[in-house]
Amino acid sequence: MKRLGAVLAGGAATRFGSDKALAMFGGIPLIEHVITALTPQVSKIVICGRDWPGFTRVDDLPAPGLGPLAGLCAALVHARQNGFDAVLCSPCDMLGLPADLVQRLGAGPAVAMGQRAVGIWPATLAASLLARLASGGGRSLRGWAETCEAAQIDCGALHNVNTPADLA
Repeated sequence: MKRLGAVLAGGAATRFGSDKALAMFGGIPLIEHVITALTPQVSKIVICGRDWPGFTRVDDLPAPGLGPLAGLCAALVHARQNGFDAVLCSPCDMLGLPADLVQRLGAGPAVAMGQRAVGIWPATLAASLLARLASGGGRSLRGWAETCEAAQIDCGALHNVNTPADLA
């Protein structure tokens, strides 16, 4: 199976107060922790919603400002257009992604229990997600996961960084 890794990095980080992707943890930007965790599990990585050196940027679809689901939509469309079978995604501010994440999640659709922005999605879902967002349908990852009947999988202790205190 050919998998595309997608780092969701287009958010405004209003609760954090600055660009979370650039926030340092252990001397390394948060986004690099995610890239490092996903790289051995996928064929290629794209960055959704921002530029990052050495990686392809995909812009949120159908438009910016629709949240992480629009980043996932962009990744699914990119995957479908470029011969990938599935998208393994994570937000740029997730710490603790396991080395066997793709094995835990399986073929999908599946999400990490308690962290629905971490998941694997068949590329065949691209058209239905694009149609959902374009028609003004729900923008929540929870709603999308429920619609797709995504399995919720225990992926260990994942840490989503929402505030500077979460880095402590």
